[in-house]
Amino acid sequence: MLVDLEPVLTLRHNNAVYSVAFSSDGKLLASGSLDKSIKIWELPSGKQKFRLEGHREAICTVSFQDGDSTLLSASLDKTLRTWDLAEGKLKSTMPGHQTYLTCMAPSPDGTSAVSGSHDKDLILWDVAAARASATLKGHTDLVSCVAFSPDGRFVASGGHDLLIRVWDVESRKQVREIGPHPKPIQSLAFSPDGTILAASEESPIVRLWNFDSGQLVRTFENHKGSVKTLEFSPDGTHLASGGNDSLILIQNSTTGQVERTLKGHRNTIYDLAWSAAGDQLASAAFDRTARVWNL
Repeated sequence: MLVDLEPVLTLRHNNAVYSVAFSSDGKLLASGSLDKSIKIWELPSGKQKFRLEGHREAICTVSFQDGDSTLLSASLDKTLRTWDLAEGKLKSTMPGHQTYLTCMAPSPDGTSAVSGSHDKDLILWDVAAARASATLKGHTDLVSCVAFSPDGRFVASGGHDLLIRVWDVESRKQVREIGPHPKPIQSLAFSPDGTILAASEESPIVRLWNFDSGQLVRTFENHKGSVKTLEFSPDGTHLASGGNDSLILIQNSTTGQVERTLKGHRNTIYDLAWSAAGDQLASAAFDRTARVWNL
């Protein structure tokens, strides 16, 4: 049955919100914005705990680390930063890219991260040491999305050269390509078991690929505009998607059937995050809000 839901919390920034992340215990939500700030919100109250400032450009990605004691952020200002969440203070700044940084993903164990940029490169980071550990070259156009495999052994990256490139983290080498897609790739998401890699592009189409074989498994086309963000539920049974049509769709990851539609945003949705328990979803949008939904 198709169910429409409305948000339980609406959290505001002074400009577009590009990224959201839950803490592992579900008690905090981080949001990063074009207003150059990161806000840490207490849940379920929605009270602002910290406003973290220091990045010089929009925040692309935020992620909780170290048992929720640290926040990792990435910005268009070409840097990653870590923040102490006990005091709400900056811990480290990691420069590396030559032009705008567009995307970042932490490794499953939180010890490393990968970022992509307009400079066509990927950078692997040693987060604890606050330094770049390797640069991965191979893309022929800007990189728009990155993801770690759940076992931490591989990185998938996509962008405007229409290919998903798969990299072995240990050897630092590209091991295969998936695609090509007909249009620039917008988002990548691994299923929790690592067998499926979902990809969206500058269209309403979502493609699910077998990660090992690189074969197309199925295609969803449920949105009315470009799909900007994808996230599998923690148990892998559902895929959440959002994009230019301002809707969030919760789809059965096997059949593609839309089971819930989340309405409330007034413009493009840029990021989604599931709580670890799978009972809440957070969203970030151009309408200057982050929203929390009970599922």
